[in-house]
Amino acid sequence: MPLRRSIPIAFCCALFPACSSPTANKDSADDQVYGILEEASAKVTGSQRPFRVERPVDTLRTRLLKAHEPVRLTLVEALDVAAENSRDFQRQKEQLYLAALNLTRSQHDFAWRFGLGGDGGVAGEADTSADASLGSNLGASATSTAGTRVVASFVNTFLRSVIHGGSFDGSSILNLTLTQPLLRGAGRRIVREPLTQSERNVIYAMRDFERFRADFAVQVVSDYWNVVRQAADLVNVEANYRSLTDSRTQIEELFAAGRRTVTDLGRAKQSEYSADAQRVAAKNRLQATLDRFKLTLGLPITARIDLDPAELQRLSVQGVAEITLTEDAAMDLARQRRLDHRTFIDEVEDAGRRILVSEDALNMSIDFTAALSVPAESGKGLNLDWSRIDWSAGFELDLALDKLVERNAYRSSLISFDQALRSREQSEDTLGANVRTSLRDIQSAIDSFRIQSVAVELAGQRVEATTALYAAGRVEALEKLDAQDALLQAQLDLTAAIVEYSIARLQLMNDLEAIALEPTGLRFDQSLPMPSGKPAE
Repeated sequence: MPLRRSIPIAFCCALFPACSSPTANKDSADDQVYGILEEASAKVTGSQRPFRVERPVDTLRTRLLKAHEPVRLTLVEALDVAAENSRDFQRQKEQLYLAALNLTRSQHDFAWRFGLGGDGGVAGEADTSADASLGSNLGASATSTAGTRVVASFVNTFLRSVIHGGSFDGSSILNLTLTQPLLRGAGRRIVREPLTQSERNVIYAMRDFERFRADFAVQVVSDYWNVVRQAADLVNVEANYRSLTDSRTQIEELFAAGRRTVTDLGRAKQSEYSADAQRVAAKNRLQATLDRFKLTLGLPITARIDLDPAELQRLSVQGVAEITLTEDAAMDLARQRRLDHRTFIDEVEDAGRRILVSEDALNMSIDFTAALSVPAESGKGLNLDWSRIDWSAGFELDLALDKLVERNAYRSSLISFDQALRSREQSEDTLGANVRTSLRDIQSAIDSFRIQSVAVELAGQRVEATTALYAAGRVEALEKLDAQDALLQAQLDLTAAIVEYSIARLQLMNDLEAIALEPTGLRFDQSLPMPSGKPAE
């Protein structure tokens, strides 16, 4: 293609991105970032998962602000609401996006970078001369992963006499320069290190995002179960209050007939007042827990929502079963599967690479340089005269006698490597502690369930017996009221044991990276079995 024709094309190509709209730039960034994140998700999760950083427009929060009736949320719907509205979830999405966006900047450092500029003006002397000038400069530069830097520029200059008229006379020059480090800063491993770290940072951010999704899903489910548990507790407490109110009324009638003592009546009233206070406290705890749950979901505190009480029944039907997974097997699974622990392991390798880079910076610098210049043919404007090429070659030496900064950076990298080793050790110990805690919580909930199951049965029999005996006048009111209190407490403890077991089991699944979330959002299959044994090497 003739050079004269190629210049307008190059000018338009360079000018187009410079004049693109903010929306076009946003879309361009999204396309590049989403492509990076799809590749990262494939490496971390084994499948390319769709990702969008923007929040949905039509969310439940928006609808609730306009609603006049309470909205019933199932557990699955609560997970969807949290994914749509949670501020923490949105913040994690944005951090992942920014990590990928930073990678595009590092990739750009090794891509061809073009520039186009121009200038124009008029200059003269009194009224004897006046010249108009126009100029343009098309440049390009690139740095290879071997450290080679190439810079090219094509400069045009056009002059025309304003007084004497005539056409613009043009001159051009093509300049090329090449720089190749031979010692310090040479080699793919050293030059590419910023890009390598940025690529690994995206993987770490993806792991953090997936871990956050799992942790947040467990939190939402656990909070949901705690709310429905406290709602069930309130039902039991209110039923106990009504029962004690009926007992107090009955004792008042018997006292009026002279068949009960004032002590019995006083105990009945005291038990009723205690049950009323317990009812008020249970109602307050439920409302406080529900408000905290709304904050977790990202909903306004004033939102009117109801949770599905059938979820507690589902947990009861699901039952409480022993976990066959041994402690040693669980700890091995956690160390091999946990995404965050794998990041700590990889960060040790990162710290090792930084030591190599800082060691390289201690070397002296020797750079090979070469330059080439091609002027325009005399009087022919844009046509280059290749027979008049000017060239040069040589080297630049820097002995780097002052190495204080490099020395300090090297020593810091050694300390950072030791810190990375300790962080990896701490991560391993923390994983073990978390697994042991979850296993103990599961066993504690199992033991509590067995005890409270028997306690509820015995307390129920005791209430029936003392009620009949009290009606026959064979026991005092204290025994009857004490039996009712024991039954209530056993019922509350049994419900707590079922919920605590379910939460502890779910937490152990999370400790083992065994919660399989859907590609987007927070949904997951709660019926997945507990992993068993040691994973395949």
